[in-house]
Amino acid sequence: MNDHLRAHVITPSHHAYDREDLFDWQKVRRYAAFSLGSVRRRPFLFALVAGGMAVFAAVALAVLPKTYEVESKLLAQRNSVLAVRSDTNPLDQPTKAAAETIMRRENLQDLLRQTELLQEWPKRRAPLLRVKDWLLRKLGRAQTEQELTDGLTDLLQKNLTVWTTPDNTTVTVKVHWPDALMAYRLVDAAEQNFIEKRHVLEVSTIAEQISILEGHAATLKNAIEAQVAELQGLREGAAPKGARRSTSPRPRARAIDPEVLNLRVMLDSKRRAIADLEESRRRHFAELQARLAEQRAVYAENHPMLRDLQRSIDSLRQESPQLATLRQEELELRRQLSERPDGGEGAMPGAPNIPAELFRAFSPDEDSTVEYARAQLQYAAQQYAAMRGRIDTARIDLDTARAAFKYRYSVVTPPQVPRGPIKPNAPLVLAAAVIAGLVLALFATTFADVRAGMVLRRWQLEELLGQSPIVDLHLPLTPTGRLPPSEPPRP
Repeated sequence: MNDHLRAHVITPSHHAYDREDLFDWQKVRRYAAFSLGSVRRRPFLFALVAGGMAVFAAVALAVLPKTYEVESKLLAQRNSVLAVRSDTNPLDQPTKAAAETIMRRENLQDLLRQTELLQEWPKRRAPLLRVKDWLLRKLGRAQTEQELTDGLTDLLQKNLTVWTTPDNTTVTVKVHWPDALMAYRLVDAAEQNFIEKRHVLEVSTIAEQISILEGHAATLKNAIEAQVAELQGLREGAAPKGARRSTSPRPRARAIDPEVLNLRVMLDSKRRAIADLEESRRRHFAELQARLAEQRAVYAENHPMLRDLQRSIDSLRQESPQLATLRQEELELRRQLSERPDGGEGAMPGAPNIPAELFRAFSPDEDSTVEYARAQLQYAAQQYAAMRGRIDTARIDLDTARAAFKYRYSVVTPPQVPRGPIKPNAPLVLAAAVIAGLVLALFATTFADVRAGMVLRRWQLEELLGQSPIVDLHLPLTPTGRLPPSEPPRP
C-alpha cells in the first residue's frame, strides 16, 4: 500500500510576501491565467456581455441627440472701380456690426420663421427626445408656441457664432445644431439675411439723402417761383409807361409739396431695393439648383440629402424678412401718396422757369427794390443749382452702390449639409464600447467562476487555507477492473 499511496504535508510558503517588489507578479500571472481560462469555460456568457455592450452603444448612437456643425465664410471687399464716397471712410467697413446684426434677438426670431424651424423642430428631434416630448404631452406639460419660440431663440443664440477677422474682410458664421439640414438652412439664411440687410442699409441711406435733398430743392423751387412773380410785378410797376407790356403776367406755377416729393423719392428707392434683392435671391436660387444637380450625380433620387436640398430650394421661394419689410414699406408709401391731392406717381418736377429778361434792367436808374429782388432771385437760383448738383451726385452714388453691391460680398466657403455629426464621434464610441465590452465580459466570466467556488489550481487552495497545512495525496492510476496486488500480512 505504501508503494501506491504517498502523502506528505505541504506548508504554504509566503516568500512572495517577503519580497520587496511593489507587485506580486506571480500572483498577477496566476489571476490573469485564471481569468483567461474562465472565457474558455464560459464562452456564451463572454459573447453575451461583449456583444450586448456593442449593441447598447449602437442603439445609444441611434437614439441619443447628435450635434452637427456647419460653417460659412463671407468675403467683403471694396471695389476700386465702382467706388462711392462712403468707401473713403475707414470707419464704415462692409463687415461693420456683422455679429450684432445677425445675433440681434428679433433677427434670430425672423430666422426661425424663415427656416420654418418651429414646424420642423418636433419632426427632427432625436428618438429619445421624441419619447420625452410624448410623455410631456400625455402629462399635459407640453410647451406652448411662445415658450417653444423663446426656447429655440435662446438655443440658437447660444449655438450660433459670428465673428469677423481683425482686418474686417471676412465674416464667419458657424452653428452647432442637432439636425444636419436645419443647421445648413440656418447658416445659409443668416448669411443671406446679413447681405440683404447691408444692401438695404447702404442703398436706403443714399436714398434718404436724395429724399432730403429733393425736399429742400422743392422748397427752393417754390421760393424761386414766388420771387419770379414778385420781381415781375415790381418790374411792371417800375417800368416806363411806354415800355410796359399789355399782356397779362405769366401765371404762377403750382407749388410743389416737399412731403409728396419725399414720398415719391422713397417709393422709387424701395422699388429699386426690392428689384435688387429679388435679383440676388434669383442668383442664390440658381446656385442651389446647381448644387442639387451636382448631388444628383452622386446620390440616388430618393437620398435624404437630395430631399433636404430640394426643401431648401422650396423654402427659398418664400420671401425673406427684409424683402417682406420692403414690400410693406412700399405699400405704406403708396397709401400715403394716394391720400395726397397731388400724390400721383407722375414725373418728377423740373427746374423752375426763370425768364431771362428778369436779369436785365430797364434803365440805369432802376428802383433799388427791383435790384434787391433781382439779387435775391439770383442767389436763390444759385442755391437751387448747387442743390441739383448735390442731388445728381447722390443719384450717381446710388446707382454706383447698387452696381458695386453685386461684387462687394462673395461667399468663399459656402455652407454644406454635414455628412456626419461632430458629437458623438461614432467610430470612437464604438471602439470604446468594444474595448469596454471585452473587459466587462472578462470580468463577468471571472466573477462567475469565483462565485461558483471553482478551485482548479493548487494556488487557490493556498489562498483559501492561508497558514493551514495541505496534505498532498498521490494516487496511482490503475486499469479498469484490476486491483493492485496486495501484500501478505506480516507476522
